[in-house]
Amino acid sequence: MKIKFLKILLVGVLMIITGCNSDPKQPKTVEVKAIADKVANWQIETFENMGEYRALPPKEQRKKWNNRNKHHELDWTNAALYAGMYEWAKTNPDVTYEKWLYDIGVNNKWKLYKRLFHADDHAVGQMYLRMHELYGHPRLIKPLRKQFDSILTSEKADKMHWDWCDALFMAPPVWARLAKATGEEKYLEFMDKQYNKTYNALWDKENQLFFRDKSFVDKKEKNGEKLFWSRGNGWVYGGLALMIPDLPEDWEKSQFYIDIFKQMSLTLKNTQRKDGTWSSGLLGGEDGYPVKEISGSSFFVYGLAWGINRGILDAKTYEPIMLKGWQALTECVTPNGLVGYIQPIGAAPGNSYPNYTEVYGVGAFLAASAEVYKFAEKKEVVKAAEVISPFTTFMEDGGWCWYQDPRAIINNGKLVFGGLSGQSGDVKIGVYNLENNINEGTIILDKNFQVDDHDVPAFYARPDGSILAMWAKHANEKKHYYSISSASNYLEWGDKQEFVHNYKENKGVTYMNLYYMEDEKLLYNFFRDGPSFNPTFITSTDYGETWSSRSSHFIEDEVEGRQRPYARYFQKDKNTVGISFTDGHPRQYGNSLYYAEFSNGSFYNVDGTKIKDFKGPLKTTEAEKVYKGSETKKKPKGFESVPNSSWSCATGKDSENNPHMGYSLYLSNDDHRFRVASWNGEKWIDREIAYAGKCLYTMESSYTGLMAFDPEDVSQVYISTDVNPSTGEDLGGLHEIYTAKIGLSDDISSIKWKAITTNSKYRNIRPIVVANEGHKVLLWLNGPWNSFVNYKTDVKGIVLSNNKK
Repeated sequence: MKIKFLKILLVGVLMIITGCNSDPKQPKTVEVKAIADKVANWQIETFENMGEYRALPPKEQRKKWNNRNKHHELDWTNAALYAGMYEWAKTNPDVTYEKWLYDIGVNNKWKLYKRLFHADDHAVGQMYLRMHELYGHPRLIKPLRKQFDSILTSEKADKMHWDWCDALFMAPPVWARLAKATGEEKYLEFMDKQYNKTYNALWDKENQLFFRDKSFVDKKEKNGEKLFWSRGNGWVYGGLALMIPDLPEDWEKSQFYIDIFKQMSLTLKNTQRKDGTWSSGLLGGEDGYPVKEISGSSFFVYGLAWGINRGILDAKTYEPIMLKGWQALTECVTPNGLVGYIQPIGAAPGNSYPNYTEVYGVGAFLAASAEVYKFAEKKEVVKAAEVISPFTTFMEDGGWCWYQDPRAIINNGKLVFGGLSGQSGDVKIGVYNLENNINEGTIILDKNFQVDDHDVPAFYARPDGSILAMWAKHANEKKHYYSISSASNYLEWGDKQEFVHNYKENKGVTYMNLYYMEDEKLLYNFFRDGPSFNPTFITSTDYGETWSSRSSHFIEDEVEGRQRPYARYFQKDKNTVGISFTDGHPRQYGNSLYYAEFSNGSFYNVDGTKIKDFKGPLKTTEAEKVYKGSETKKKPKGFESVPNSSWSCATGKDSENNPHMGYSLYLSNDDHRFRVASWNGEKWIDREIAYAGKCLYTMESSYTGLMAFDPEDVSQVYISTDVNPSTGEDLGGLHEIYTAKIGLSDDISSIKWKAITTNSKYRNIRPIVVANEGHKVLLWLNGPWNSFVNYKTDVKGIVLSNNKK
């Protein structure tokens, strides 16, 4: 019996030793995504009745804020949830979480909470600035900026406002990010002064941690150690990980914050519990805090993973700590997605419960999930690189809008196409040798121009073999820029030239479209004007070397207010340009779709009947209405665009020179349709061809994945959608590229769509087909795409046919 007992004891000891010395499990991206999605989805589903699941302290310890009411959406508790939700959303191509956050901002008119100076009421500004970063619209941060400006001009501006350590999560990231968003150093300077006040008052140099507030300086744990609240230091640590990336790289004070982060990391390394968490009182040990608590631990795992991913922390030293912590966090998630063991609202170490939660802890868990996902992704990238893709990457980090053409051309056996970097704002040109199937490279035509995909260049192949490229900022300047390549090397370009429009208004131009009219011997640049907001043109008599000094108003809208008809152009023949256009933007009006042709200084209908000579702009009512939209400005609640609104997205012609127009139709944010209107020589045949799926993002709710015609066979159509194109069934994935052969008698009931891309990690959007000289190429954008000012897409594609010499 004694021998048996000793054997059992020995096995137990060995199991303990083995368990203690075993390396933490390496997480897989699919596992991290599964648990984080489950947590995020559960939190969104239960958001309105969050109090039902809230962790509360014992009744005798409860304060007035310890209740089961829903927290105000602008409260600091929810602000922490939003911060973490956004971090997770960044890693996730699904726009569900971004949309949820955006709707929170809209519902609250992008305002901060009640108190002017209080850091807790500034915290929601983190999310507003992230939405601004995503979507680029200044109205999203206008109230925030106004409030912060009033703080800066107040007599109380120099007073210490952040006298508890939690505040270092709530406010500093907002001030730093606002400085980055606006380019104004005054916000950064205020943050730095206030942060130093808090640091000087609450930082303990010996333990390299923050006291919760001054009342904690002399407090002790039961074991005699100083009392440092885990969540309080988690707030600081997580706040640093959120803020440091927004500090200017050349700012001499950045190192101060990095040093604090490193010092805290060392303390965390030495205070982690055996179960992978950190005690509610960091130095109190497991005896003092037998029940684990993870609101602080989640922020610690987030910061550790962030520091490792950024190269700030030594991976060999901190990776085991982080992984052990992550494993501990996952064990606190219930099967339905509730994150347990989160201490209730308080200001000191306290209890936690396995089956109750709190929104700020969920935010911390999601932030940790985001960085652990990135960590796992790096580990898996080597294996992913071994998988051979059937598609060609023609350009890395390039994007485009769809109202500039041609965005790609084939000339002298070379595919030449434009891209606008979503990271640096570089205007780029890629060159691919189709005769040798060699990517000749990418050249930067205009460095750090502007991060906005509307700035991508349009091209024209000049008679001498050289190529003209023309580009402009997105309605920010009254300038066009242009350059001409070498005739023998499309990676060599001449000096950048400028065309400055002569008008008083500061409103800028955008959207270039280059087409040559043989009889007139004129190269036209059709673009959107600044003053009129309407399609306009300038011309060149020397193939783009110089341009006419006077612009001409081309199409005039007739909807009340400042409207902007969206026009797609195509070369119908050597003397004719076909135009497909709308009344305005679908966000503002229920667009109809119109068609007209322009040839030798006159406008024509599709049947050749003359509309009028060009002595002034063509009005929408003078053109042929092919599709009738709702023609109203009314939008039901929850609709970001006007229902039954068309938007032109593709144009082409068949072998008999009959025009075809592809367009999207907005029914709701989650339901768009693709339609094609084809002229058969006698009448327009207009039909629905596919479900276009959900909008790319809520603020631009009419943005779809778009469509393209094969320029040599307009019946071959390519689309991008995130649903089954024939039924509208949500396939639970991302935008994929499909193709189908579509005859005049076909509609959605008869068309058979074939998937070109499947099971993609990122969206595939905005296809283009370019053909010439016996070559044909399908291009599209693939990669993270959040908005027209926030994306990291590559230009992917397939050479459909090749006329090799």
